Amino acid sequence: MQVRGVGRLANQEQSDEPANDTGGGKAARKRKSDPVRDASVGAALRSVYSQTVDEAIPAEFLDLLNKLD
Repeated sequence: MQVRGVGRLANQEQSDEPANDTGGGKAARKRKSDPVRDASVGAALRSVYSQTVDEAIPAEFLDLLNKLD
């Protein structure tokens, strides 16, 4: 039986260690934050959020919500 939605993770071996573990017990270095990049990402997220909020709710979804009442 094949499970849908697991993608490439199904082909990888299971491990007790986290996927991002660098080993050796040393703490990973944190990247220095780039204010320009951070501002760009923030602006992009605000734009997507604004577009999503302004989207009309599909009639089919409103119909389903009305059936719950």
